[in-house]
Order: sequence, then structure tokens, then C-alpha cells
Amino acid sequence: MVWKGAAFVSLFAASALAGGMDHVMGGMMNPRSTMLETRLDDTTEDSLQRRQTSTTADTNMTQWNTDTSGACISALSQLTVASNPSGTAVCYNLFSLDTNAGTFMADLRLFQISTPSSDFAGIPPEDISVGLMYSGASVSPVSQSNQTQTTAKRQSSTPTLLQTYMFVGQIDQAQMAQPMTMGVLEALVMPTVTLTGKNPGGQQVSTNVSSNEAAFVNGIFSNEVVMSDFSLASLAVENITAQMVNGTVAFVLPGVNILIFPVGLILTSIWLVIGVGFYAFGTYERYNYRDMYRSRKAREGQAGYARI
Repeated sequence: MVWKGAAFVSLFAASALAGGMDHVMGGMMNPRSTMLETRLDDTTEDSLQRRQTSTTADTNMTQWNTDTSGACISALSQLTVASNPSGTAVCYNLFSLDTNAGTFMADLRLFQISTPSSDFAGIPPEDISVGLMYSGASVSPVSQSNQTQTTAKRQSSTPTLLQTYMFVGQIDQAQMAQPMTMGVLEALVMPTVTLTGKNPGGQQVSTNVSSNEAAFVNGIFSNEVVMSDFSLASLAVENITAQMVNGTVAFVLPGVNILIFPVGLILTSIWLVIGVGFYAFGTYERYNYRDMYRSRKAREGQAGYARI
């Protein structure tokens, strides 16, 4: 009986020890497996987020390139001959603009419109360099977005894309102090484009390209129209005339009512009163002087007829 009891106790202790080791090993392995699963989940989520961000950016740039190319070709198709001897025209657009910080990203595309002439005759498009000069900003090229396209034969009906540039720029802080209207911003971010190249004779030639032939046809300012003061006044007159014809507003005969405080009328009246006063005073003095003169002459005449 003693040996049976000892054997039973030994078996019970061994089973308890085995169960405890399983519990301990399970407690040690479960957190490690949970941690590993958590790391795998985090890594997968980060990878998916990065992939989605990259895909979104690629999609945005692809859509931007498609829309910009279509808008530039549509705008430049109206030109039959380029305005410069290089036979090219530029299409300039803003991809983004931060009016608070003054930073912007610009897209410039060089298109072949007509056959090069004069000093640019015989210069390959890939040998032409593009220079930008801003009146109130500075830019630097984005090398990852630069691309050059050469064409052996140009189609006569459609402008041919030669080069595409992406720039990031910063408006001068001194220029940011002035009231930043839409017209002021366009003037600050509108560059002067210069093309430079070497002709077959080895001579360096350059010419300026107009940026207004196709500017802001996509992106920032593409839906805005900058009008001069005269154009704004003409538009206001047309609007009020249309409202009068429709009977929306009543016709007011100008010059009948004083609609503002008459500062000019008051000042003019004061000067008029002062002038009339001085003139009246002078007239009164001349009248008195005439009477005194006549009286003195009369007395002198009477003295000539005195008795001896």
C-alpha cells in the first residue's frame, strides 16, 4: 500500500508539473506570437498606405498630364505660325499655389508650331535650352519630372510636344507684403521664357517666347479671368444697362440729387464768398474815393471865383 500511494503521488506530481510547464510555455509563447502578428499587421497596413498614396499621386500626375496636354494643344492649335524664329510656343500652367507661404509648382511645355527660321534654322529641338526669369519669384527644376521628346517629322495640323519641365518656386517675401490680388499673383508667377541654342555655324542664338499664347489653361487660374479697370467698368455698365432694360432697377437721372456729401461744393462756396467779399469791398472803396475826388474838385473850383 505504501508503494502504491507513493506511485500515485509521483504520477499526480508528474502530471501537475507537465500541466504547469504547458501553462508556462503557453504564457511565454502567446505574447510572442501576438506581438509577431501585430508587427505583421502594422507592416501590412503601412505598406498598403504607402502603396495607396503612391498610386494616388501617380493617378493625379497622370490625369494632370492628360488634361494639360489636351488644353495646351487646344489653345496652341489656333496658331498657324510661331511668333519667334524658333518656331516654338510655350504652354505655362500652375499645378499648385500656396498663397500664404508663396510656394508654387509650375508646368512648362515647349511645342513646335512652325518650321524654325532665321538664326534657329537647322538647330535640333534637343539642343535648345529653356531659361526662365521671374520678376518676383525664384524657381528650381524638378529633375524627376524633366523629359525631352524629339520628333523627326512634325505634323502640320497639331502642335508637337518637344520638352516638358516641372519647376518648384518661391515668391519673394518682399512681394508678399503687398495686397495679393489675383492679378498681382499672376504677374509674380508669370515668367519670361528665353530659348538659347547654337546654330550649325557654332554661333549662340537666343530669342524670347511669349508666355501669353497658352498660359493658365489648366490648374490654378484656369477658371479665372483677369480684367483691366476699363474692362471692369465696361462690364459694370453693361450689367446696369441690362438691369434697366429688364426693369430690375429704376432709371435715376444723373445730376438731380446729391448722393454724396458735397465737400467740393462747400469749399467752392467758401472761396466764392471770400472772392465776392473782396470785390465788394474794393468797389465800395472806389465809390468813396470817387465822391471824395469830386468834392475836392468842387471846392477847388469855388476857390477860383473869390473876390479881391
